[in-house]
Amino acid sequence: MALEYGFTQQERNQYFNPEKVYSSWGKDFESDFMVLYVYDMEDNFLISKIMGLNEVNFQNDGDFIDLDVGQHLRDLGFSEGDYNVTYKFLRRLAGRETTQFVDSKGIIFDGQVDRDVVNDEVKFFKSTGDESDKSSREEVFIKEMKYKLVETSPDRTEFILQLDDKIKNSEYIHEFAEMGEMIQYKPVSRQNMGSIKFESKDPQVLEFDIDPTDRGFTQNMVGGQIVIPKLYKVDGDEDTDNSDIVLDDDDKPNLQELLGDGAASDFRSDGISNKELIDIMLNDPDPIEREIADGALQERANEQY
Repeated sequence: MALEYGFTQQERNQYFNPEKVYSSWGKDFESDFMVLYVYDMEDNFLISKIMGLNEVNFQNDGDFIDLDVGQHLRDLGFSEGDYNVTYKFLRRLAGRETTQFVDSKGIIFDGQVDRDVVNDEVKFFKSTGDESDKSSREEVFIKEMKYKLVETSPDRTEFILQLDDKIKNSEYIHEFAEMGEMIQYKPVSRQNMGSIKFESKDPQVLEFDIDPTDRGFTQNMVGGQIVIPKLYKVDGDEDTDNSDIVLDDDDKPNLQELLGDGAASDFRSDGISNKELIDIMLNDPDPIEREIADGALQERANEQY
């Protein structure tokens, strides 16, 4: 009997007829990425590589992803041999796999930096363009745009993160607080978002006609709770608010008044948003207000976990 080379029939069925599942991956050009892991045939880890969307090909309007596994391996220096590979398709929620220079106040510095050795220690300074005068140079520091892992649960399913207090960047701080917040879904186009309705056979199911260009619901929303504001609304006094009242600067409450006597400990107060807290922490001239805002942000984020 002649030997048969290539795929078995079962392998052909699995390879050429894969089950198609919906995924929004690849529609968020800013935050979507993938990681390639390479193992030997005994499943010993060899190397990994973070890859961007430009390193894969999307076909049929994004319905299929074409992976050139051979080229990816060659790019890593594997020109021959047998290897096991795993691709993980991920979306960044907060933090970045990068480093930044920050000054002594924690503000990110994107300008030109000079490297120098001072007392046998490598240091970095904001470039002044005048190498003859080094007395007035301002030192900058390398920081990873990540969060500190404070504690992990024994089963490794929960963890506590903390901000690096040496980084005072609004995006870095806001994304940290946003991880534990309710996600507000915003379609690409309200005009083309289609319809949302309850399924006729099961009133517990919502049907949503999504725009093809919309990234849709994400994996971190699975198992969550959908909240529809003002689904049931009765006309009456509940429509009355105080939006027409303008306070003088002397009448406006400060942060401690908004949060109550417990200040940062009463972080559940709806009187002030995370965005406002971040702005206070970065820009308020009162150091006490900045400290309260910082504590409130930390507590709000930790409470979600």
